[in-house]
Amino acid sequence: MTMIGTRALWRAAKNRPTSVYHRVGLASSENNAFLRSERILAPSLLQTTTTTVQPYSTSVSKNCFSSCSSLCNSTIQKKDFSTAAATAKNDCEFLANAELCGYSELEGWLTQGGDDRSLILPKTGANKYHIMPKPINKDAIFRGSCTCNAPTERGYLAASELYGKEFEGKSSDVVDEKLSEIFENQRQRIASSLELPEGTEVVLCPSGSDAEYLPIVMARMLCGSSEGDEVRPMLNVVTQLKEIGAGSSVASGGLYFSTHAPLSGRLADSEGRLAGFDDIEEISIPARERNGDVIDGSKKALELAAASEDGTYTIIHGVFGGKTGLRDSVMPGSASIENSMGVIDACQGRFSMEELHSWLEQDSIVLFTASKFYQAPPFCGAVFIPKRIAERLSQVTEAPKPKEMFDSLSGFLTDKELSPCLESWKPLLKKNTSNNIGLALRWEAGLAGMEALGNTPDPERVAAVEEWAEKVTDMVQAEPALDAWCVERSIISVRLSKGDSSWRSMSELRDVYRLMSLDLSSVVPADASPEEKRSLAVCCNLGQPVDVAESHAILRIALGSESLAAYIDDKGKTLEEDRMAVQKLASLAKYYDHLMESGI
Repeated sequence: MTMIGTRALWRAAKNRPTSVYHRVGLASSENNAFLRSERILAPSLLQTTTTTVQPYSTSVSKNCFSSCSSLCNSTIQKKDFSTAAATAKNDCEFLANAELCGYSELEGWLTQGGDDRSLILPKTGANKYHIMPKPINKDAIFRGSCTCNAPTERGYLAASELYGKEFEGKSSDVVDEKLSEIFENQRQRIASSLELPEGTEVVLCPSGSDAEYLPIVMARMLCGSSEGDEVRPMLNVVTQLKEIGAGSSVASGGLYFSTHAPLSGRLADSEGRLAGFDDIEEISIPARERNGDVIDGSKKALELAAASEDGTYTIIHGVFGGKTGLRDSVMPGSASIENSMGVIDACQGRFSMEELHSWLEQDSIVLFTASKFYQAPPFCGAVFIPKRIAERLSQVTEAPKPKEMFDSLSGFLTDKELSPCLESWKPLLKKNTSNNIGLALRWEAGLAGMEALGNTPDPERVAAVEEWAEKVTDMVQAEPALDAWCVERSIISVRLSKGDSSWRSMSELRDVYRLMSLDLSSVVPADASPEEKRSLAVCCNLGQPVDVAESHAILRIALGSESLAAYIDDKGKTLEEDRMAVQKLASLAKYYDHLMESGI
């Protein structure tokens, strides 16, 4: 795919010092906010700041999923969550919340085996992104694939079929045995869908954030960290802070990033660092300057690696599509795997086959998810291990030390999700009583989206994305209150005017993000035009806001695999949905104050 040229305000940062955020600690609070102590390093600046990352607000109202305003969806028949496989303590909270809100057994299991982002909140009947574990209504619009996806109809049916055939009513022993076969089948189908080169191995994991733990442990194997050896210090450099997943940089430092671990449940307040994940220095480079200019994170990362102390194992990240679609200038390879590793964060899934294959050919570890572009429900991740590294890992017959690493990893993975080259890990992660059924269901839904596009040649997909982005950008630019601040492939980042020369802030766009998902017909201003009234009644999910500059934040209109397939099949119908979404966004910009005063 090629970069799409638009009226986007990409401005190269010239002769400005770049700030590096160096993580030194983490604590979690009861409201899921993370308190991060960071050193901001620049040539003339050294200070300590505390940043609070707040969860998104929630509201009970008519939304994309339900036409009623009850606390939870009352149209779904409640079932007793009695599947014998529900044995892990984490299952209990996730399944109990789903049952409380009236979801079916399948829909409850779609939330299982994740972290706090997947947990259904009883107050709203949705997760923290206002997403429910069922398809949206037929008359709703979904353009939020860059954040969190509701199951598509196609994905929901695929997950339902797998659940009914392999899991429903089965004993935990049967599920334990069957899940190994299911994950192996899914690994093979992922490799086939993405045409992975022969010898590439696939490890499944709960999300793109959890995936960050795996390169650390693989690096310990590759640098000869076995019993009797000293553990080498490690430098893990992460780019695009604030435009990658909020938990990715935290996990890269060997820290817990959520209040929950997928297979061990709610964490104690004292659990900050994963046991065994010591001697890791993690440095995060921001995606942008405070004025929104792009920072060349690749250049800074390579400088930091070159300046690291002798004997330090370095892991260098490259991001191929952050929250706004921003791509680093260099995708690092692994030239000397005994001393360094290149990791590509391609979790958005917005790449061409040619690009993916080029990373694997240069021995880059690739992090991928089907829960962004391919619209699987939240979340499902994978790590692609190139052939040469897989062969080297296969030769290491002993798991790396310290063994406490695997006690920690067992909260995220079992032996069933691993590929053959990590055979030495399997005895340490084998847990017959812990099965990530939810991950299997979510991957099944994601594979339905991947395989649906399988008959569309890559060049045709690229051309369709470029055409869609150009047309929707023109719609945005035609609205006086909106500005297509940047456009990267299938993500259009939009800022909203306050009606003067200023733009809406992050906190204000959190409100807009929530209001976009609601039917606002009950609070439409009397002087709104007929078109504005129609748009305000439509439920629409967009990508969550991103704080890109001191002067403003942006919301994202993002094409996913299902909407791309729909566009290829019927451009007019799909663009009419986009026109309605843009109109609602413009109406919210215009009537923001009125709607906030309404108390909705």
